[in-house]
Amino acid sequence: MNNYFRILGALALFLVLIPVLLGTITVLISRRNKVLTVVIGGFYAQIILGGVGVIIHELSHLLMALLFGHQIVSFRLLHIPNPSNPGDNALGYVNHAWNEHSFYQRVGNVFIGIAPVVGCTLAIIGLTQWLVPGIFELWQAVIAQTEIPQIQLTAGRLILWLILIANIAIGGFDLSSADLENSATGLMMLLAVFLITALILSQFTTGPLVAQTLQNWLAPFYWSMIFALLINLLMLGILSLLSRLG
Repeated sequence: MNNYFRILGALALFLVLIPVLLGTITVLISRRNKVLTVVIGGFYAQIILGGVGVIIHELSHLLMALLFGHQIVSFRLLHIPNPSNPGDNALGYVNHAWNEHSFYQRVGNVFIGIAPVVGCTLAIIGLTQWLVPGIFELWQAVIAQTEIPQIQLTAGRLILWLILIANIAIGGFDLSSADLENSATGLMMLLAVFLITALILSQFTTGPLVAQTLQNWLAPFYWSMIFALLINLLMLGILSLLSRLG
């Protein structure tokens, strides 16, 4: 029984607590970035400066909903609100339906709700590796604690990278109350998955081995989330400075 709880603790730590902690900090910073963008440039500034992020945000919801077999009722990857309608303030949306009797689809609600955090993190990593590989190699060297490589950057690619990651930092990570409420509907199902998985694993392996395996597998994603968090922090610093100058 002691081994069972050790395995359950490892699953909770590496699959829930660490990602939730990093994701929550990133979401809160991104939300502040969006607020500062509106303060500096007005309501539509968040569309102009965060539109790419909004598209990735909604696309992440959409793809995850399809993965878990949900029916897509309607969606808009980018929506420009009507200024004459106070209730029309969504920058994008994905309306989906699911079978209440499907365990798989109900568990999927958890991942559909938080999908933008994963999608935007992967987008930042992919864009960095593609447009400014020198920065990506520098980040890898810092993680591995190896010799810092010489960075060669081209102005055009660097500017494009800065524009895109700024868009993602401003418009991509912020989870709405609807996103969080949607995730909450599947939490009990996810808990059941964890309890059953821990019970099965306890028959074949040990808690420390599960913990070490999860750490090795998930370390690259944790570092990716930290990189995304730092990008959001950088954007927060820039926007905070601009708001004070204005």
